[in-house]
Amino acid sequence: MALKTQLCVVFLASALGVLLIGPRAIRMLRALKWLQPMRHEDCPPLIPLQQAKQGTPTMGGLIVLGIAILGAAAFGGFSGFEGWLVLGAVGSLGAMGCVDDWQKLRRPNAKGLRCMPKLLVALLVGAMFGMLSADPGAGFRQLVVPWLGERVEVGWWWIPLSMAVIAGCAHAVNLSDGMDGLAVGCLSVAFAVLAVFAITDPRSQLVAIWCASLPGECVGFLWFNSFPASVFLGDVGALGLGAALGVLALLSQAGLGLVIVGGIFVVEALSVILQVASFRWRHQRRLFRVAPLHHHFQLGGLAEHKLVVRFWIVGALLAALGLSALS
Repeated sequence: MALKTQLCVVFLASALGVLLIGPRAIRMLRALKWLQPMRHEDCPPLIPLQQAKQGTPTMGGLIVLGIAILGAAAFGGFSGFEGWLVLGAVGSLGAMGCVDDWQKLRRPNAKGLRCMPKLLVALLVGAMFGMLSADPGAGFRQLVVPWLGERVEVGWWWIPLSMAVIAGCAHAVNLSDGMDGLAVGCLSVAFAVLAVFAITDPRSQLVAIWCASLPGECVGFLWFNSFPASVFLGDVGALGLGAALGVLALLSQAGLGLVIVGGIFVVEALSVILQVASFRWRHQRRLFRVAPLHHHFQLGGLAEHKLVVRFWIVGALLAALGLSALS
């Protein structure tokens, strides 16, 4: 079977798998009472918006990650060392997200893990990935320079780069997962772009299988996660998929281009960083109504479903720009 045909089959099989299993899985999550909680200390203007989502099943990321792993395995996603690297990163951060979700469900006021321990775990996973993939003979320690098309060897800078990309992607996707379908829609486009880019390099064909499986899961999950959502990813899905995005970008040597391809996630994360910095260093003055950025626009009066679609459009345009920069 030709690679392009195989990738289409992987994509369709993954999407159909989520579509078929989704309704039963949502009923099971509801029966287990794994329902979206609400943190009362959040920005007061957001409380009415959060109340509308309270009681929706969460931790749907278990479905996405589970079927993605099965789909990749069925089509040879573990036939090389790269597949196990992807599984290690996705499994580790997905497991941390699962613990975080579980604590939010069980603790008073929906408090999960603290931010600093989550960041340290993500950095540790990135460091482990960097060390395991740092063998010069493996050819992973290279990056494509956008618009120049040249591949540069980064040497042992590969390890800190891996830490920054994987931890950054995981948390950026998690921050973006605050509206129905926002993160999943943007992820599906970003994964698809990485799959198209990976096809051009014979060394990245195994990576392309993962890049085809994951957007299939996201598209299938979007059927249930689009406005009004019937299920949420939860931290288990957001952190796991974010880790997958970072790992696959590094393995396909598109780590620099990911800043463009995943531009929505970059801007969302930057809005939080700038908001926190402004609050601390400018006498509690804020740059935005509230961060992440999507809530700033939401409190400005833009309807959620319209805002999400506009973010998808911007994400698709950035993804196309990123693909042209990497090609």
